[in-house]
Amino acid sequence: MEPLGNQSGPANVLFGFVGRHRAIQIRSGPGVIRRPAGGLSRLGDHYLILVPWSACLLISGEERCALAPGMVAAIDGDRGFELQLGDRGGESHMVDWLHIAAPSLPELRQVTGCIAMASFMLARYVSSHARLIVKGVGADEPLAARMPIFDYIRRAIRDYVQQADVAEPEGPRSLHRIQSFIETHVKHPQLGADLIAREFGISKRKLYAVVGESGASLRDMIMAARLEAAHRVIEAGGQKMTSLIRDHGFTNASTFYRNYKRRFGRTPRAG
Repeated sequence: MEPLGNQSGPANVLFGFVGRHRAIQIRSGPGVIRRPAGGLSRLGDHYLILVPWSACLLISGEERCALAPGMVAAIDGDRGFELQLGDRGGESHMVDWLHIAAPSLPELRQVTGCIAMASFMLARYVSSHARLIVKGVGADEPLAARMPIFDYIRRAIRDYVQQADVAEPEGPRSLHRIQSFIETHVKHPQLGADLIAREFGISKRKLYAVVGESGASLRDMIMAARLEAAHRVIEAGGQKMTSLIRDHGFTNASTFYRNYKRRFGRTPRAG
């Protein structure tokens, strides 16, 4: 940690690793976290994920990005960067940092090696797993194979870049991203207006307006996505109906049966 202008503060760093993957949790006063270009060559191919939980400035090459709390920054392992943490009136900054020991993402190199994503759910996911790795200092490589976070992050970055490249007007693009998010998170117990609005950094009023362009309500869109996902599992067979209903976000079995029959014209048959 280096001073920011004439500002500096103490830093507390927790470090952990699982296999060749590393996690760092930083609690700090004002200052600059700096990493030189080239990274740590002895660690081989890698890329970095940073999640600051307070406003800060990320500088990487010619890129300057103001990061809001809970944003996710993905950085190619060969790129240098600095993270400037300003004065918060005595409150500490918190930063979660994952060093993922895998070839860098092609999607990162398409966008100059550094992107920032406004995805609160991904930020929480990264943060929770960083804490898990820090608590399990020295864990063996087999644990990494059981942790889906690394594959999930790769997919999230790829999807984010692809969605940003779609040449659609803002309204349709936003609607498509909201629909994709709902379909991906049908099993999340808190899937609803609060979670989705926070994920996309918009007000609930704006969310309802965007969804309204489809001619359906947000409630109907979530219900349809959950029913379609449950229907696919039912057709494949192999899961008990009680656990299937619970896993797809339904707290009331009669609500599930009633809406399933309305959508598919028959009651569900367990596999």
